[in-house]
Amino acid sequence: MKKIIHLTLFLAVISAIAGGALAAVNNLTAPIIEENALAEVRSTLEEFFPNGNFTEVEIKGEVEYITNIYEAEGEGVIYKVSVQGFSDTITYLVAIDNDGNFSGYKVTQINDTQGYGSRVADPEFYESFIGQSIDDQVDTLSGATVSSTAVVNGLAEVVNYHNENY
Repeated sequence: MKKIIHLTLFLAVISAIAGGALAAVNNLTAPIIEENALAEVRSTLEEFFPNGNFTEVEIKGEVEYITNIYEAEGEGVIYKVSVQGFSDTITYLVAIDNDGNFSGYKVTQINDTQGYGSRVADPEFYESFIGQSIDDQVDTLSGATVSSTAVVNGLAEVVNYHNENY
């Protein structure tokens, strides 16, 4: 019985030491990992605000479509949005400048039906609202109703979030 207690205590001490070591390593590497993750998307973010100093911001409250928020110091905010299109997930970035206008839009992932749902990545769609106030209505595309409605719903969430938090 004594042997079992000694082995249990030994295992507990070793586990505590290992857990402490893992926590220490995590504290050292977490900022580096976060910076590397931001560096991966930085080139895309710079398409919207070329001189931006970007920081990833924690999402406040509950959102359905917004997955990440990046602030460009002194220039605006970029939202990463993920919505369910007709046949697959559509992920895009939308930028809002400090004047409250849509200043950029870029689809980063789409596997929707070519010529229909995929049209949300075409200039025909986003040129209708880029440069416009975020308070203006964004229209859906005829023939790509499901996908463009999903994207417009994501944009509506971005506008609501932006109006409440910025």
